[in-house]
Amino acid sequence: MTWEPSGERRVSRRWVLRATGLAAGAAGLAALGCSGGSQQPPAGSPTDAGTGPTRTPAPQTPSPTPRSGKHGETLRYTGYVQRDAFADPHRTQAGPFYGQQALVFSRLLTYADQAQGTIVADLAEKLPEMPDGQTLVFRLKPGARWQDLPPLNGREVTAEDVKHSIERQLSGDTTFVRAPHWSAIDTMEVSDARTITFKLKAPQATMQHRFADVNSFIVAPELSEGSGDIGLQRQVGSGPFQWVEWSDEKFASVRRNPAWFGGDQRPYLDGMSLIQPATTVEVEAGLRTKDIDVAFVNRALADRLKRSLPELVEHTVGHSLFFGVRYSLVNAPYNDLRFRSALTIALDRRGMIDQFFGGAGGVNPWISWPVSRWTLPESELTSIPGYRPGAGGRAEDLREAKALLDAFLAEKKLPEDGLPLLVLDTAETAIGMGRVIAEQLALGLGIDVKVFPVDLATLSSMLLSAEAPFAAGPDTGWIDLDDWVYPYFHSSGTKNSFPLVDKDLDALIDAQRAEFDAATRQQTGYEIQRKLLAINAGVNLVSERVVTLSWPYVKGFPLDTADGYQDRLADCWIDRTDPAFRGRR
Repeated sequence: MTWEPSGERRVSRRWVLRATGLAAGAAGLAALGCSGGSQQPPAGSPTDAGTGPTRTPAPQTPSPTPRSGKHGETLRYTGYVQRDAFADPHRTQAGPFYGQQALVFSRLLTYADQAQGTIVADLAEKLPEMPDGQTLVFRLKPGARWQDLPPLNGREVTAEDVKHSIERQLSGDTTFVRAPHWSAIDTMEVSDARTITFKLKAPQATMQHRFADVNSFIVAPELSEGSGDIGLQRQVGSGPFQWVEWSDEKFASVRRNPAWFGGDQRPYLDGMSLIQPATTVEVEAGLRTKDIDVAFVNRALADRLKRSLPELVEHTVGHSLFFGVRYSLVNAPYNDLRFRSALTIALDRRGMIDQFFGGAGGVNPWISWPVSRWTLPESELTSIPGYRPGAGGRAEDLREAKALLDAFLAEKKLPEDGLPLLVLDTAETAIGMGRVIAEQLALGLGIDVKVFPVDLATLSSMLLSAEAPFAAGPDTGWIDLDDWVYPYFHSSGTKNSFPLVDKDLDALIDAQRAEFDAATRQQTGYEIQRKLLAINAGVNLVSERVVTLSWPYVKGFPLDTADGYQDRLADCWIDRTDPAFRGRR
């Protein structure tokens, strides 16, 4: 092991922003707002104020006269309707908002399956031509047009629009937080209205992912004329749906784009309404009355509703959003590997799954278990300290953790007034995350942990000043291996807030970036995770298995490991011939 602290460095706000829950999309409603695992009822639990079912207010989406076959109707489903200070698709970091934007804006490429990493063409006619590892040639779909709304009025999407979309990020201010994603590009050449060629500074295996990534939207220059910002009233794209309205923490809606380039007369739906219920009582009432067609729910609510409404269809998917811990390697006692490892091994991950998610979840190496393409296999994980299964495995973990702690205490001391643990207040309210960690460490190691739930502003300030050396909360997951490792653990990573320098780890992270053979890159990803599990600077503990309940007349509702690809709702439709459709308004 050649790692060493690299000196104090500013902590990225991205982890904090993600931890607010704003980065969670529809599935985040189950993970944060409606989880049944906390002994303290989260907001939206059946014990909330309110005496009975209430009708969920309906957004003002127009509902055209139904057509035959697959076409027609407005789908109504639950999720967060929350955003940050930005409406600009290249600036916002709020998952629910850019998830809604994915219905409206297109990318050159998109994901058909995030867990498996299956990339397909979107605005591009096909996957790019790659004559070598440093060149990507994209040709746009013929007939791709901007939505017939001002200021674009249905004009053709051009290669110049693609070039503009990347240039505005690279030349913009620091609010364009994804500019580093495009830093590998050396030149962009538009040869005709439908063709653009990218030359890279060096071969990079992750570039197709960059063009398919969640926020890689193509925008027109007319949208940001004047202020340079794309505001809430200029959400005009080339995607399958047109923006209608957004009401913070209430509802949002879109309508069908009749001129979408996607083919097969899609999208099938006339529109969609995203609803954020105030309580699970509203979720239950909405499903019963069919004012809600699809709902993300916790395990307990799903079981209760299935007993009373057995015709509801249940689907589950592992979600890459995770709950984890971060240590600061420049603050004692966390600068000692033995102490960090003792804490990490003593944490009972399977107990957390029971308490946080009612048993519906899984344990993680660094990459969350639902990201099956990259996550370390469970067969290997179960042999690693902290992950051993069963009562015997748990006892062995505690013995090893105590031995590490004893070795540390033979040379050093812990603060007499306990260890402060900073926990994002939303995670503490929803699932009692800090309380669970404190109880586990007290029981397993006899360590006194003081839990301090803090709001975003306070936690941000303390992280930036290295005053939060022991912090816990949720974080969103990612799709590509590089996004999981380079920003956080490479010595040059912009989000390496631990901070960490490890020459061997840097070499592995650099190697996966340049490796075009998928199997070799996967093995390199495994080796990176093995090293991260030995260093224990940032710990990904558990991820939830999210549950959806829907009426059987809903067909093709997409589920995957992460949010932001709502464009796939273009394939969803409502079957009016299904017997369950009767009584739907």
